[in-house]
Amino acid sequence: MRLLELRANKESFHTIKFNEKGISLIVGRRENQDNVESKKTYNSVGKSLSVRLVHFCLACNEVPEFSTKLQEWIFELDFIIGDSKYTSRRSTDQQNKIYLNNKEMKLADFRDEIGSKVFQIPSNIKYLTFRSLISRFIRPKKSSYVSYDNFVDEEQTYNCLLNNSFLLGLDVLLVSKKYDLKEEHDKVEEMKSHIEKDDILKAFFEQGREKDVEIEIVDLEQKIKRLDERLRSFVVAEDYEQIKKDADEISAQLRVEHNKAAVLRNAIRNIDLSLELQPDLPKDQIIQMYQEAKVVLGENIVRRLEEVESFNKKLITNRKKRLLQEKKTLDKRLGVSIDLIQKHGREEDRKLQYLNTHGALEEYSALNVQLADFRLRLGSIQTYKKLLNEYKNRLEVVKNEFGNQNIITNNYLSDNESLVKSNIEIFMDLAKQFYESKKAGIEVKNNEGVNQQRFEINAKIQDDAGDGVNEVKIFCFDWTLLKGRHNHSVEFLFHDSRLLSDMDPRQKATLMKIAHEQTIRDGTQYIISANEDQLQSMQQYLGEEYSTVIENNIILSLTDGSDASRLLGIQVDLKYEDE
Repeated sequence: MRLLELRANKESFHTIKFNEKGISLIVGRRENQDNVESKKTYNSVGKSLSVRLVHFCLACNEVPEFSTKLQEWIFELDFIIGDSKYTSRRSTDQQNKIYLNNKEMKLADFRDEIGSKVFQIPSNIKYLTFRSLISRFIRPKKSSYVSYDNFVDEEQTYNCLLNNSFLLGLDVLLVSKKYDLKEEHDKVEEMKSHIEKDDILKAFFEQGREKDVEIEIVDLEQKIKRLDERLRSFVVAEDYEQIKKDADEISAQLRVEHNKAAVLRNAIRNIDLSLELQPDLPKDQIIQMYQEAKVVLGENIVRRLEEVESFNKKLITNRKKRLLQEKKTLDKRLGVSIDLIQKHGREEDRKLQYLNTHGALEEYSALNVQLADFRLRLGSIQTYKKLLNEYKNRLEVVKNEFGNQNIITNNYLSDNESLVKSNIEIFMDLAKQFYESKKAGIEVKNNEGVNQQRFEINAKIQDDAGDGVNEVKIFCFDWTLLKGRHNHSVEFLFHDSRLLSDMDPRQKATLMKIAHEQTIRDGTQYIISANEDQLQSMQQYLGEEYSTVIENNIILSLTDGSDASRLLGIQVDLKYEDE
């Protein structure tokens, strides 16, 4: 694929006719040579816009700035692929469609058709697209010049590796396989996060019981079994609460009667004890006691003792009679109390038996709630057990496959050492023309970590932190992709003047000499925009070649001396870099 011509439907536009091979220079000149701020005059003349317009005609995403500030503009790009010529046409007003050789197409269809003609993209690999690949040959934005492998703004690391590997001739199936493995690994790890988010299992883990899974499962199964059996035999009594209330009242009455009976029994026991008491000493014993003491009692005293004895006997008789009468009364009351206790006891037994075989609706509901809770907990823990087993098994499978793929990749790099060396040699040969004494090359290693990166691809130039070295690295890497001709038929590179901004004049001159020699020899194109002062600084290093390499290859000069001398031929402030 080579670029032929970029044009527009407006007469003010400066048509860009590219050299079919060799260098094509789009130059920004300063109108006023005496302007002390002459560097500013190179800006906004349309050098970078030319890059954006080529991408526009190659079906990039819609550019809102074009639709709002370039209304009714239509751009056309002629290009060839092999021996076939194509023309793409796209309007700023209807950017969702594009014409290829006058055939209206959706952007996606255009990308698919041209992509299939320019790149040998495998059908089963995601993220390899015409747009991602063509951007490796025409860096689209200012951010594309930050690093040699940063072509597309905010491109994912995997996408970057995949596209670069493809154009370096590496096996992208290996790259894709590791990406899929990492996705599988992440899904397996995600299973753990689902477990951790479950409230039941979270509490289970917080209690430190995760090691007792089997015990917990059996315990819950038994609880569920017992509750199930209880619910199956459960009979809901509509009058349960009333029966329970009656039983409670009977129980209260029983307690009262038991207390009464206890009091009566104590009273009867005390009467029995009182009846067993013996009376005072008899008169004869008292007289005998005195005689033994050799004391003679008078008749009056003896008579007095007889009277006291007679009086005590009457008292004891009366007291015994009274206690017996009282005991009889207490026995009668105790009998009544015992009858009530027996009666209430039978009634209580009957009601309790009823309550034991029946239940309240509230209790039945509560048991069902508890059963549901047990089942939920059991289900969660069983799910955890299943997920844990699946997690462990799948994780081991993925780990083993990572290991297998590492072995396969190591063997692949060993078997394809010549491919790796060819890329190193192309890059090295280019870099040595800039820095003869610096080591340079493209290193490709097997990344054996658990990540999405199959290869570690590093373009190196010794001491690459110096001024201009990064830009030289960009130039050499892009040319390696072009010259390697792996999986593509692109025959051009298009660089913006940003590439030259930090290079010293000697490096710029070397760059242009390389581009001139390579394109003439290989029949390819090198398109680059440059400021006039950047070109003039090379003159002393190019000498007589300056005319051949630079002056003879200027295809368009733009200035800001007037609106007409800019690329569009009009003054318009476009912020397409933000798109």
